[in-house]
Amino acid sequence: MVCRRRALLCCVLLVAGLAVVATPTVARPPPQPVSGFGGFDGGTYAPGEYPPSDATNVSVDVAVHANGTSVWTERATLTNSDTAAAFRSNDSLRRAVVAHWFDDRFDRETTHLASRVANDTLVVTYRLGGVVTRGVGGGVLFAPFADYRNDYYPGAADVTIHAPEGYRVVSHPDEMRAVERDTLRWGADGHSAGVSPGLVTFAPAGAALPSARADLAVLAAYGPATVGVGLAWALLFGLPLGLVLSGGVRLVRDDRRTVRRVALATPLLVGLVVAVAQYPATGSTTGGAFGRVAFSLGVPVALVVALLGLGIHGVARRHAP
Repeated sequence: MVCRRRALLCCVLLVAGLAVVATPTVARPPPQPVSGFGGFDGGTYAPGEYPPSDATNVSVDVAVHANGTSVWTERATLTNSDTAAAFRSNDSLRRAVVAHWFDDRFDRETTHLASRVANDTLVVTYRLGGVVTRGVGGGVLFAPFADYRNDYYPGAADVTIHAPEGYRVVSHPDEMRAVERDTLRWGADGHSAGVSPGLVTFAPAGAALPSARADLAVLAAYGPATVGVGLAWALLFGLPLGLVLSGGVRLVRDDRRTVRRVALATPLLVGLVVAVAQYPATGSTTGGAFGRVAFSLGVPVALVVALLGLGIHGVARRHAP
């Protein structure tokens, strides 16, 4: 009887290990350029008919505001002067082309979209909301790239990010370079690697504990989402795994109190470990782990593990003294 129970316990541990290994993953989308001019290559942009042109000398200038908005100014030199002339003389055409490429940026709708042509340079300005969070203590988080499940990269663009007025940069990805206390450069001087999630934080200049203020801004933006990720893992994978482990305990020791404790502690531990490991749970994390595809793969795995756990409990009940 003891040997049989040990064999069943080994099976339980094997199933628990397979449940962790079998946790589904979803393929990531391709990296994306930061600039909206990333799609401007000869003859491929739309709508309308006009002379094809490439875009060079691309720059992206971002002014972050503590009130939750950001103002973006993107510039590019059109290599074909006839294209620049067409945009300069036909406002409707220029607005249609600019709207096609800049109406939606980082999966968010832009506002106050405007454009002009200066010589052969197309200048586009817009506001982008939903990418700036202000936390308790005045810290500010800038996170336009965090919802995408792969890198955003500058490519040929020279990106400059300005802190809110009266603020200083606290933290930024290593791929970006601080050229002033309130200014970041990215894509210049060889700093062209992509970032994900690419969080940038600011704090009031001269304020005490700037790192703590910045951390509170990150917590305000991603604390609830992180708790949600931990809870989802606890329910989807922790509960079935708890059934398996508590069933294993029941095989060895028919102590109801211990069995209940294992069944309850397992999902709590799973949720806690995942929440700590995933913090801050940005949109790139939650979108990858709990999108439709992930759920369609994860639910069957969880159901199989739960059924195995129930089966183990049934075996333990039959072998109980």
